[in-house]
Amino acid sequence: MSGNYVSGFLEAGDCIGIAEIWASQGAIATSEITEMADALDGLVKDSIIEGGLVRDGNSKEVLVYGLNAFVSDETRSAVHQNPEPFHSIRFLRDYIQTGRNVFLTVEEQAKGNAGEGLNAISVDYWQKTFDMTDPEFSKAMNAFLPIFLDMFKGFNIKTVTFEAETSHDQITREIGYTDRFDHQIGTRAHYLANRVIDGAAFHNQMIQMAMIYRQPRMRFSLFEQRVMRIALSGRTDQEIASMLGCSRDAVKQCWRGIYAHATETVPGFFNHTDTDRSQRGPEKRRILLAHIRENIQEIRPYSLRRDKRGVV
Repeated sequence: MSGNYVSGFLEAGDCIGIAEIWASQGAIATSEITEMADALDGLVKDSIIEGGLVRDGNSKEVLVYGLNAFVSDETRSAVHQNPEPFHSIRFLRDYIQTGRNVFLTVEEQAKGNAGEGLNAISVDYWQKTFDMTDPEFSKAMNAFLPIFLDMFKGFNIKTVTFEAETSHDQITREIGYTDRFDHQIGTRAHYLANRVIDGAAFHNQMIQMAMIYRQPRMRFSLFEQRVMRIALSGRTDQEIASMLGCSRDAVKQCWRGIYAHATETVPGFFNHTDTDRSQRGPEKRRILLAHIRENIQEIRPYSLRRDKRGVV
């Protein structure tokens, strides 16, 4: 490996490589690769599954990836009571075959964020090497850590369920998972972390850092959130429009609504009066996106407001 690592959030179209890794692990059949990748791509596009990965900058080989979703209290309890290998992949297979989806939609996530909190479940986490004596192990994990934290950041998470090989028990415990649910077959187990409000674990365990939560000050519509999420990756309005399947004018109109809503909910946000037109769109966008990067909860679903057309 080159040591030149490139990390980023998972986008629709990236999932074929993950499905191929699943097949190499024996988690799915080779014949399932395409449909599994397509199902994952759709769930990523709809913000039902969040994901990130690290690639070798030269070979483009995937070195680390992680996928996260949210489930109901009932689904979380069922997983712990009857843990099975590759549980989330089984959920995906059932979704493909029956259309039944146990992962929470954006609207369901919004209710959890504004209520008692969400149950995160690791759809899968994989590293090319788990040999802690290998220098590439720590390099790859450190490259993925900011992506891992950003996948959780801004959500009101009360529990996290993680599936791993029991041979990785030590590092899983060090990350902050406290409870272990062994499978009846195989060498894998499910692990659980509950949010800790105070104490040493709050400060020094990675999973507790991921569960730090602040409520949003602004409430944007779902479409506005999608526009800003894509904009954070540096896309132009035309690229945003293509990804969302709308016109460039619709995206421009959306930005105007975003700026107006930010000014309405946080007076003085752009540090100018409503009659001062000297601060143009690009500068407003720069200010807004800088704020969003530091306050990602602003574009997480939270009792999504309704626009004038009544669409969330």
